[in-house]
Amino acid sequence: MKNCIFKPISMLVLFTLILAGCASAPKYKQAQGNGYGYSESKITSDKYRVSFKTRGDDKLMVMDFALLRAAELTKQQGYDWFVVVSRDTLIDQKSVQPRSSVGVSAGRDVYQSCGALGCQTRSRPSTGVGIGLNFGDTDSEIQSIIEINLGKGVRPENLDSYPADELITNIKSSYQLE
Repeated sequence: MKNCIFKPISMLVLFTLILAGCASAPKYKQAQGNGYGYSESKITSDKYRVSFKTRGDDKLMVMDFALLRAAELTKQQGYDWFVVVSRDTLIDQKSVQPRSSVGVSAGRDVYQSCGALGCQTRSRPSTGVGIGLNFGDTDSEIQSIIEINLGKGVRPENLDSYPADELITNIKSSYQLE
């Protein structure tokens, strides 16, 4: 009967670890079916449109991740630097409707009491009722879209030109990626 007590605890610990792993999943990734993450499209041989989209409200992170993808793409295409020729940041806030929920659970509480003559295991039925209320909130999607021109050799002295290697190192370090 001792295992009956430890099994729910070990399941709770495992569930907590799984949730922690999901919560710490990196946001910087290639966009999949839901559209969240980075994507790019080729416009000409040396011009691309790069996008990064996520849920939340961290505008600076979204802009940084779009630049990071631009730098990675620059290196993948065999170039040294890129110039941002246009940039847009889109924020889409959606209002979430108020919700309520009621939950009921039933089970058995198992406990053990020990004395000088040994231990005794007992159980009793238990029930629980929970009520959840959500009075509405906003859910945001944010997307940064940049168009870039790729280049090799001497980088232009332009505020919107970036050395790919340095940018990759700095942004990955700032967000503790890889």
